[in-house]
Amino acid sequence: MYGTVTQIQVTPDQLTELVRGAVRQELANYTPPTPEGINLPDLLTRRQTAETLQVSLTTLHDWAKDTNDRTAILVPLKINGRVRYRRTDVLAALKESRRFKGIVEG
Repeated sequence: MYGTVTQIQVTPDQLTELVRGAVRQELANYTPPTPEGINLPDLLTRRQTAETLQVSLTTLHDWAKDTNDRTAILVPLKINGRVRYRRTDVLAALKESRRFKGIVEG
């Protein structure tokens, strides 16, 4: 009925580092399920794309530009003066952005 009790001596700093390391590893490995089952059109508007990726229109605009640090995350299509995004590109960016959010910096 009674189990054995084991005592381990750990300083508060050591305990903090152990917990921090375990949480970082779990967050790095976590990828939430992607909404592949939802019905998205082949070409999404800016608003649909922003809602799917859960980002603002400003962030979406920034992701569509090349910078010195990286190439564009999403490449927009311009059709008759309107901006559209391919569903496959949006779902791929969704997977990538979830992976980036899982990285916890110390």
